[in-house]
Amino acid sequence: MGGSKADTENIEDVSPNQGDDIPVKSMRPIMRSREDDLGIWQSVRRFKTVSLIAMTAAFSASLDGYQINLNGGIVSNKGFIQQMASPGTSIIAGKYISAWGGIQSAGQTVGQILLQYFTERFGRKAALYIIWVDITISVFIESFATRWDHWLVAKLFSGMGVGMLQSTLPLYLSEIAPTQLRGFYINAYSFWFVVGQIFASVALQELSANDPYDFRVPIYTQWAMVGIIMVIFGFLPESPWWLASKGKIDKAAKIIRRLNGKVDGYSVDEQIEVMTATIAEERVIAERNSEEGTWAVFQGRNRLRFIIAAWPKIAQQFVGLSVFNTYATYFFQNAGSKDPFMVTVILSCVQLISMIMTAVTTDKLGRRPLTIYPYAVTSVSVLCLGIIGCFDYTKTSTSSLLIFFACLATLSTTGASAIGYAYAAEIPQQRLRAKTAGWALASSNMVAIMFSFCTPLMINNAPVSKWGVKTGFFFAGTGTVSVIIAWFILPEVTRRTPAEIDEMFEKKVNLRKFKGYVTEVQMRSNEQQEDQEMVVRA
Repeated sequence: MGGSKADTENIEDVSPNQGDDIPVKSMRPIMRSREDDLGIWQSVRRFKTVSLIAMTAAFSASLDGYQINLNGGIVSNKGFIQQMASPGTSIIAGKYISAWGGIQSAGQTVGQILLQYFTERFGRKAALYIIWVDITISVFIESFATRWDHWLVAKLFSGMGVGMLQSTLPLYLSEIAPTQLRGFYINAYSFWFVVGQIFASVALQELSANDPYDFRVPIYTQWAMVGIIMVIFGFLPESPWWLASKGKIDKAAKIIRRLNGKVDGYSVDEQIEVMTATIAEERVIAERNSEEGTWAVFQGRNRLRFIIAAWPKIAQQFVGLSVFNTYATYFFQNAGSKDPFMVTVILSCVQLISMIMTAVTTDKLGRRPLTIYPYAVTSVSVLCLGIIGCFDYTKTSTSSLLIFFACLATLSTTGASAIGYAYAAEIPQQRLRAKTAGWALASSNMVAIMFSFCTPLMINNAPVSKWGVKTGFFFAGTGTVSVIIAWFILPEVTRRTPAEIDEMFEKKVNLRKFKGYVTEVQMRSNEQQEDQEMVVRA
């Protein structure tokens, strides 16, 4: 890079009109690089190093999945019950179990809201270290817990860790991955989360078979995961987008060179110029529209972007996630299956299939269709569950349908829900990406907390109410409304650069027409490439 770039102290000093530092056409900055025009498979073959780093980062989600399932399943362990139950009783009081579930969800929300401010100020890598410390604390408390209130504190830290990782890792992946592969690597986060859940189920099954009273061993196995995550987080580079936003241009260039410097024909200078121009343009727009300060996420067009970023994850609650996911065992038991482990294996396999299908198609087919249509399928599935509830679903003929529609709902929702992380990471402005993603996911979790309280009352609150499987009717209604809203507000941002997304929101392009819209950013990039080709031919 030239000396003028090396001397840059802060990105606020970069102006879109600085023609000496930014390649321009008609005095306008270029905010889309040549690499952004490559095909998907070209990018896979070309960016091997960054792909390895992104997949390694995504693997760390397996610890969260492992811990969540382990904590949820261990409460039925005989040894755990013996340890945590009140003196003179053989069962754990329901109020304790409810408190554990409630505080974990609350911790998840708190983690998503609070960490975003740290992430924005000190960086994505520093946030990952905070997450590791939090997870380590939770596992330490679990390892020595002897009373229900000890476990309560452990669940608080566990929930915070899950929430913080959910709002940080997809964001990090979106900032280091090539434009054409963002969806794949963000979905890899959810894939590894599901894999972690399966490992936890297997560990609990082995425990139950070999020594049902020794509940410490599965808890201790988490230390191995904690050690692996520490190595991974130490290995990961800082986000070059965050570094550029803080004016640390040389450090950003160094990271990009580490990620893609060995790629033939790759221009580090060009990528840095795209980043600085994009961020500078965002700040010009923010100042012009008075969208600055702590609450900028909820001001002007950013408010719409926040709603869009949050909606796919909120919609998963309205289509009935708490029914067919949380209470799937109830459905299978009514269908004659008394083995909870087998139920878990079946549903986990369905989730894995869904994640593989979504990951390999999201950058080809797009975010919008893979969110709206699967949620529509889920709404129909829960409607069918409600209809089956009107009949005797303990019979073989109807119980098979019960299982089928529960699995179909799980299949369709798992992939669509995973794309919610992509929307949370891609829709916000770069300068507000961490804050918007945190608030968006926290909003979804608040809705989840509400349904975690209401859904059990809908299913069985005798003698006041006992809807049972008929609860599907309720979520068919709320799901239909959420899908209709999604149809009107979810744009297609697949393979779009941050600058292009900014431009379309600023110009108030119809949200359903994002896919075919030709941006000025794209036209200027094409003009630059044509000029370069003419120079080469000359």
